[in-house]
Amino acid sequence: MRTLFLIIALIINSVLNSFSQSYILNVNNAFGGGSYNEGDTIYVWANPDFNDYAFSGWSGSATNYMLEPNEWITRIVVPSGSSISTLNASAQFTNIAPTTIFSTENISLPALSGTTTTTTSKSVHFRVPQNPKGIIFCFHGTNGSGLGFTNDIEKSSFFKSGVLRDYIMVATDANEKTMGDQNGDNKKRWQIYNGTIDNLSNNIDLQVIQALKDTIFDRMSLPSSFPCFALGCSNGANFADLCAAALNFNASGHITGNGIPNVYTRPDSKPVIFIQSENDQHDNAIPSVPVNNHNTLLSRNIASELHWHKKTPMYKFRFVRNADMLVTPSISDSIFQRMQNTPGLLDAKNIIQVAEISQLPPNLFDNLGLTNAIITDCENQIKIVNADHKFHSHYSNRILDFFDAHLNITTNIYDAEIIDEPILFPNPVTNFLYIKNISLNAQVQIFSLNGKLIATYNNPSEINVSDFNNGAYVLVIQNEQNQFVKKFIKTD
Repeated sequence: MRTLFLIIALIINSVLNSFSQSYILNVNNAFGGGSYNEGDTIYVWANPDFNDYAFSGWSGSATNYMLEPNEWITRIVVPSGSSISTLNASAQFTNIAPTTIFSTENISLPALSGTTTTTTSKSVHFRVPQNPKGIIFCFHGTNGSGLGFTNDIEKSSFFKSGVLRDYIMVATDANEKTMGDQNGDNKKRWQIYNGTIDNLSNNIDLQVIQALKDTIFDRMSLPSSFPCFALGCSNGANFADLCAAALNFNASGHITGNGIPNVYTRPDSKPVIFIQSENDQHDNAIPSVPVNNHNTLLSRNIASELHWHKKTPMYKFRFVRNADMLVTPSISDSIFQRMQNTPGLLDAKNIIQVAEISQLPPNLFDNLGLTNAIITDCENQIKIVNADHKFHSHYSNRILDFFDAHLNITTNIYDAEIIDEPILFPNPVTNFLYIKNISLNAQVQIFSLNGKLIATYNNPSEINVSDFNNGAYVLVIQNEQNQFVKKFIKTD
């Protein structure tokens, strides 16, 4: 009988040990604490970094089990059998105001209205740390503005993260935002005519950023080799990758947006970190395109990372993430409770089950005293949680890690060479256009300013343009090592 009792006791003990042990997670300046089982995937969210405070990391015993220990939203997984009873996680924040210059000023920069090139005063938003190690130029999406990087909770969070890591942060507006729609598509965005040939001679927004870069370098007496980076969302992401290539930046960060495929085949292509949303509901979103762009860079031995922003759980304080701090915790909780009480909207883990915000209940924000602008901010938070087409700060420090890795890397292997650039003459030209310093086995292509291919030549020293229509053209010279882009004018 005693033997039988021992056998039963051992079986019971074995069964009990097969179940995961529970533990308590205590959080400070954050949300997500509670009782969990070993092996569970737990989300923890730091409080919003309002005003001049920037999220600067996590502390406590839970950091040993964090999957994204440098981000304000992170996951914790405690392996089964760890025998942990209690974990602590505390979100840390740093006041960046004492060591940072905050400035918004109007600067005279290039502009284009129709066919007229001029200058105009543009608002430029700066954040400058005491000992900067690089510059990040930030680009808004379609119909957005540079101001968003100071008054939108997600964009300003990235801006502050960059400053905290000693980057000069800069944002301004696209030419169309300042001068109005230039191509009749009723959208105001960064100019991208042709990813292959866009450059300083034919792209007004590249001219704007180059002039702004020159202004900053002159003011701060920065060396010509000072690292520069670009980051954008949607159309701004596509432009960021083009800008990094055309202006010889170190790398770029790309949040949503397909990317322009021929930007990644240019000889001057630069490293890119892609942050793509798995539930991108934008009309033009094609998930295979950024994947192919990423693979194109890797096939050329150019560094690239691709991350998929996935759906994350909704939680009761998510809507407090508002730059104006007008959504109180109680109002945020009310919205969350309404979502939980809507059949089929959230699953057991509070993951949103509908594809887009048009499928939300129409009375979700009723009788809460919220303005239309605040409701839009709340809807944007739902888009982010639902991994839709929206700028977000979930990957801020991973983007900055990527930039850090490319601070001192020469990404164009020809930068150090002394190259005799081809020279076009006469320019303007009526009949024959001559090319001096053209190398052997060079291909020459001529494009209209809207990117239409006009003609292709192999290693010409002269080109008969007498039959060309009067106007401006872009000439691209491509050899095995370099690409040169020139502009010429055909006249009678």
